[in-house]
Amino acid sequence: MLHEAAVSWLRLRLEQSLPTRPGEETPDAFAARLRRCCADINAQLNVDGLCRAFPKRIQQLVDRQGDRLKE
Repeated sequence: MLHEAAVSWLRLRLEQSLPTRPGEETPDAFAARLRRCCADINAQLNVDGLCRAFPKRIQQLVDRQGDRLKE
């Protein structure tokens, strides 16, 4: 689903960009890192396609009466 893909994309980038001393990262530094991760996702991945496919996938769920979708 939409949120699962988006969360996994962000989680991976946040893990890859974790500072060497995470406990010392300031809120401002974290916000900047988060913005960089989001910019990378928007530049490198098909966010638009994921969002546009969402209504179709919801309709498939309705048609299947909530049964799991195939990938």
